[in-house]
Amino acid sequence: MSKVVQLWLVGLAVVVAGCIDMGTKEPQITQTAGNISAVCGHKWQLKRLRVNGEAVSVDDNTRFTFVCNEEGNVMGKSGINTYRGSVQITDNGQMLWDTSSFASTKMAGPEPLMQQENGYLRALAGTRQAFTKSGGGRLILRDPAGDIYIEYIKVGP
Repeated sequence: MSKVVQLWLVGLAVVVAGCIDMGTKEPQITQTAGNISAVCGHKWQLKRLRVNGEAVSVDDNTRFTFVCNEEGNVMGKSGINTYRGSVQITDNGQMLWDTSSFASTKMAGPEPLMQQENGYLRALAGTRQAFTKSGGGRLILRDPAGDIYIEYIKVGP
């Protein structure tokens, strides 16, 4: 084997070993079942919304928020309007919505924003599971099948 080929093989081995080593030092992102204290008591802002497994475009994420307290009272912004309701979150992340308590203001706005708002509120009402990830910096609300997926980032205490 020529010296050039030997040097090339050694160089390749170093690159491969370096790549393998790089992958082991990455922090793993873990997802944990949410509970009332992990989910409530913080302000969450919409990061990502999927309905029926497809991404929904949202023009201004700051218009969509989720906040709840330790008693399970929920409120937030839904695009144009505000909403409120009541939810129980078990220690294993199961969400039990009190659908009779769910209400929203009824201000009108541009049709595209109204469609985003209606889609968000329907998705929120369809969630049944809560998870936190990124050390509690993100909140995931979803349905068991994963067709509805709402991801928030923590923006306040």
